[in-house]
Amino acid sequence: MSYSKDVIDRVIEENDIVDIVSNYVSLKRSGKDFKGLCPFHHEKTPSFNVSQEKQLYHCFGCHASGNVITFVMNIENIGFKEAVEFLADKAGIKIEEENLSGIEYQKKKLKEEIYEINRLAAIFYYKCLYSRSGQAALKYLYDRGIDDVTIKRFGLGYSPSSGLELLKYLKEHKYSIDTMVNAGLISKSNNGGFYDRFRNRVMFPIIDEKNNVIGFGGRVLDNMKPKYLNTPETIVFKKGKTLYGINYAKKTREDKFIIVEGYMDAIALYQSGIDNVVASLGTALTLEQGKLIKKYKNIVVISYDADEAGVEATIRGLNLLDELNLNVNILTVPNGKDPDEYVRKEGFDAFKKLLEKTDTLIEYKIKKYKQDLDLNNPADRIKYIKKVCKDLSTINDKVKRDVYVSIVAKDAQIPENTIRAEIDQFVKGFVQNNKKTRYTVGNNRHNIKYSGIKKIPSLKYLIALLLIDNKLYDKVKEKLDINDIDDELLKSVITFIFERLEDGGHVDIKDLSFMLDNAKLRDEFNDIFDILYSEKEINEKIVDDCIREIIKDDLSRKIVRIKKEIDDSYIAGDIEKERELLVQLQNYEKEMLKLKNG
Repeated sequence: MSYSKDVIDRVIEENDIVDIVSNYVSLKRSGKDFKGLCPFHHEKTPSFNVSQEKQLYHCFGCHASGNVITFVMNIENIGFKEAVEFLADKAGIKIEEENLSGIEYQKKKLKEEIYEINRLAAIFYYKCLYSRSGQAALKYLYDRGIDDVTIKRFGLGYSPSSGLELLKYLKEHKYSIDTMVNAGLISKSNNGGFYDRFRNRVMFPIIDEKNNVIGFGGRVLDNMKPKYLNTPETIVFKKGKTLYGINYAKKTREDKFIIVEGYMDAIALYQSGIDNVVASLGTALTLEQGKLIKKYKNIVVISYDADEAGVEATIRGLNLLDELNLNVNILTVPNGKDPDEYVRKEGFDAFKKLLEKTDTLIEYKIKKYKQDLDLNNPADRIKYIKKVCKDLSTINDKVKRDVYVSIVAKDAQIPENTIRAEIDQFVKGFVQNNKKTRYTVGNNRHNIKYSGIKKIPSLKYLIALLLIDNKLYDKVKEKLDINDIDDELLKSVITFIFERLEDGGHVDIKDLSFMLDNAKLRDEFNDIFDILYSEKEINEKIVDDCIREIIKDDLSRKIVRIKKEIDDSYIAGDIEKERELLVQLQNYEKEMLKLKNG
């Protein structure tokens, strides 16, 4: 365990789940609880619920459930320990280093070393840019319209061509070769020597949302390949998890990010006066980048290069951001120019006018479908109708949908009612695929208000019931022997509960939160959280059903095992043992029959 149970309990107590979730989801009060659009799956009608009383969340659409720690883990895409640290920082709780395990302490120290060595490297590159050796790099930036103020603002620099200057500089600052390698600043040659990873390149420090220099991008000044080189994956740098310029853009008042593809696009727009711009580091947007955007803004304008590769990257990013319930818009720069080139030639005002003429997601897709298909061809026309109708089925606003229905009907030369009928088919399919679930214990349905059926292991259900009502313990203890439980993971959970209650103590889900550090147990807890959130009424029949199913499962395993032992005894010719086992088998089968008959 990374941190003590006391530390974890305090972190949970000091972070109200409604306050934390509200940073990512627009919540509205609904009775005693709060409701909003689920951040973990695409939906148009809110089904994500947060209970301030229970300090739990549950989505009735995708069945994501948990507490404040699991929410942060999933929304931030981080581990248990990082989520505890994140929440501790939010609450102003200082976590002492003695709470860290040996491995975690070493990992923390390595991160701190890499942040510091990267900061020094950035200073080194910046100084080199204004040195004699950096004149070509400086001219390149000036030629691209970047001034000294912007250069300093973004910490742009130059990596000398010799390949040894940074290595020498860092050695003088007492850094080891291992730390330099771990930071991705130097590489090892075939002959066993070491050299600077970045050579004769314009350097772009990559800074995270907490203002740490986590890595670098380097743009070549000669014919060396690749044209752009990034820091390799390190303990602090994951290319698909950050956005270039996020440290500045996150501070802007406008609830919008403009997303471009490359470093120069972001820098050029920023210098022109557009400060809410970030770059996806030359790649198609990832889920982690989408979540990072969602953390700060609700509106997105994507402005990638207008070549075919840029269009494909845009489509991938659009779908991902839409699934995160972001308001997505697309800015197409005319004449195949990238944003950097356009703003340099046409200026700030011209780019601002483009921002006023962006396409919505559906408008952009309709344009792309029409470009890629021949609507005079019946087969292509059918493809066009089905593609657009699938997209239109996700629009709840009837007026907006009807406007697009009219456009599509005109494009496809068919009646509007035909388009509406096709949309309705997609809507029905969506509803069918998202039916809610009723939990069952054995063959008995219970009072969780779902319409489908989902079988949940009885032991998980029983654990949840004990957490809801500790008074059930005496009844459960009387009828259930823990040794009858075969699942070692869940056995550890119910054993902990039994031990706490046996001593006359109280136990609730917060007391078990330290177990979420175990990845396998964390998966098991989702159903338990689900029941804790949804179960309204508990009666003796539910408890009896759970216990009976657990005993039946145990008997089933014993019957399978004893049948194998009977076969082995028969083969070995041990008649006496075979008889004894047959008697045991009959007893087990009688018990099973008795349980089945109630």
